[in-house]
Amino acid sequence: MVGRTVVFVIFFVSCLNCLAQKHPVFYGGFEYYRHTGFKNDAFYNVNLGSQVYQWKFFAPEVGVNFHAGFIPDREFDEGPDPNTIPVALSRASFTSFSISLAPKLKFGNEEAALVLIPEYNIGKRTAKGNYLVYNGNERYDLEQKETYSESQNYWSFAAGIEGQLLNVDHLWFSFYLKYTLLDSKKVIQSLDFSDYDFKSNGGSKDGYGLGIRVYYDLFSAL
Repeated sequence: MVGRTVVFVIFFVSCLNCLAQKHPVFYGGFEYYRHTGFKNDAFYNVNLGSQVYQWKFFAPEVGVNFHAGFIPDREFDEGPDPNTIPVALSRASFTSFSISLAPKLKFGNEEAALVLIPEYNIGKRTAKGNYLVYNGNERYDLEQKETYSESQNYWSFAAGIEGQLLNVDHLWFSFYLKYTLLDSKKVIQSLDFSDYDFKSNGGSKDGYGLGIRVYYDLFSAL
């Protein structure tokens, strides 16, 4: 609660500096997180939002984030032979939707700048899981389906560079490293398959990733 209050105070009190306010700039981005708790050792984020204005080195942003990842299939065998077809499979995935507030700090000019982005997220995370049984005919049939959702709030922190690459005034890019405290492990472990005497596992309590954003100044382009 304290962290949430601090973010809102910083964000909205700073908006009182309207004498230097510029029109909003829109952005879209993609982030890749590396973690062995997921299929292909990765989970992903797509984000959209706006840099509300820039006043000196302060450039606050608001946005929406959609994270997703798939958990490696878990196989259940009845014998020691590794070539035996598994009698059952467990499959799970997670998604997360959040609204973000970020008091971004930007040091430099339009051609190249260092950016630091502390980001506070509020939203919902969901895990889905399936338990499938082999039917003896080269197929697996769904035996049980589970879904678990809960509200969430967490911090993320990013640092990188931002600037123009194509010599176009209303278009620029950002490349950054990011650490997120998004916890997907908790919701995945909350899937209830107790009737089959196993517990879903996988996901992560946090993550390190790489991100890219494209900023577009629509008002200047018109």
